[in-house]
Amino acid sequence: MKLLPLLLTCLALGACASPRWVNPKTPGADLQADLAACEKDAVRLARLEQGMAQPRGCAGAHCAGQEEQQRLQATAGAVAAHKRCMTLRGWRQD
Repeated sequence: MKLLPLLLTCLALGACASPRWVNPKTPGADLQADLAACEKDAVRLARLEQGMAQPRGCAGAHCAGQEEQQRLQATAGAVAAHKRCMTLRGWRQD
């Protein structure tokens, strides 16, 4: 399953980017706990989306490209879900 390493890399790079997560509503909130919970949810969502998008009875180079496209879409969806999760917990990026 190539999706998990790609997703974890995207989430790690997103955490290291210059914008920082701040929580103006709850300044004492635990960033690391919320990041871990949202990452767990994002990984679960990506696995679910990738499992549902498996091509049935497909063969050849076209299917290989289609599979990679679905993997990238699932990763992008998981990264977006991670950001939504953090936003719902009161965090925003500065």
